[in-house]
Amino acid sequence: MQDSRIIEVDGVFLGAAVSLPDGQGWRVVAADERLARLNGTITDSVQDARRVARQLYLATRQVSVFAKAS
Repeated sequence: MQDSRIIEVDGVFLGAAVSLPDGQGWRVVAADERLARLNGTITDSVQDARRVARQLYLATRQVSVFAKAS
């Protein structure tokens, strides 16, 4: 039976991690365009899926123009 876990960062739903049969890992299913590169990626654990999703999400956030000025 498959299991799934939500992947969210700072309250933003980014996708899910879905278990593979026989404990072969977790497949990332992206629901946000910022995670498109990770869609279908297989990780060893839910924690790994969340970690790489968080890194990519934070790397692709746009910095406010006002934040740059100060």
